[in-house]
Amino acid sequence: MKKLNTYTLRIKGSHPNKLPLDRLALYLAELAKLMGEKELVHLDRVTVGSAALRAWAEPEAAPAVSERVSLAVSNSDDADQEATKALSRINELLSQDGKKGELKNPAGAVIYPFPGNQKIRPEKELVIDQESTVTGRVIKIGGRDDTIPLLLKDSDGTEYRCTVKGEDLAREISSHYLGDPIEVTGKGRWRRTQEGRWILENLIVTAWTALSTDWDAAYDLMGKLASGWRDVADIEERCAEIRKGH
Repeated sequence: MKKLNTYTLRIKGSHPNKLPLDRLALYLAELAKLMGEKELVHLDRVTVGSAALRAWAEPEAAPAVSERVSLAVSNSDDADQEATKALSRINELLSQDGKKGELKNPAGAVIYPFPGNQKIRPEKELVIDQESTVTGRVIKIGGRDDTIPLLLKDSDGTEYRCTVKGEDLAREISSHYLGDPIEVTGKGRWRRTQEGRWILENLIVTAWTALSTDWDAAYDLMGKLASGWRDVADIEERCAEIRKGH
C-alpha cells in the first residue's frame, strides 16, 4: 500500500539492479537534505523500471516538508539553502551518471525535472519600463542635484533602487528616513535575468504615501464598526432589510 506524503526521485534509464549501492546512498542523502525533518522522513522503497527512490514523511512533518520542497523547486528567496543545494547536487550526480531524472510530489505530479548533463537554454534577457509601486523603509536618500538617489528596503530584506526628481519631493520622503515604511509609485525599469527572475533596476518616483505600522487606530475603528451589530438578533435578516432600503 502506498504511503501518504511520499516523494519520488526517478532516475530515468537506470534499473535498481544496475545502480551501485554507494551511488544509491548518495542520491538518498541528497533527497533527505531536500526534504529535511530528518528524524521523521523515511525510505519507503526503490521501485523497478527506471530506478525510483521513494521517501515518505510522517504526518506531523508533512506540512513542513511540503513547504520546504515547494520553496526549493520554485527557487524562492525564502527557500532553505540546504534544500536548494540538494537539488543542484542531485542534478550533478545525474550528470555524472549520464542520466536525467524527475521529482514527483505525493500526488504523483512532476514538480521538478532534472536535465542532467543536458544544457538548459537560458531565458533571453529582457528590459521593460512600466508604472510600478514598491514599499519599504527609507534606508538611504541624498544627492547633489535634482535627481536624488533613494534606497528602500522591504520587510523581507529586498532593496529597491529609486530616483526622486525634485528637492521638495525628496525633502518630504527624507522625513521618513529609518522610520515607518512608505509606498512609492512611478515608472520602473525591470530586467528579466537569464534565470527568469525579474529585478527592479530603478524606479523614478512621482508619488509616495506613508504607511503607518500603528494598528491601534485601525483596531479601534474596526471595533466601532462591529459594535452596532452586537445587538442585532438576526444579521441575515437585517442585511436583507438594508438591501431593500429599510
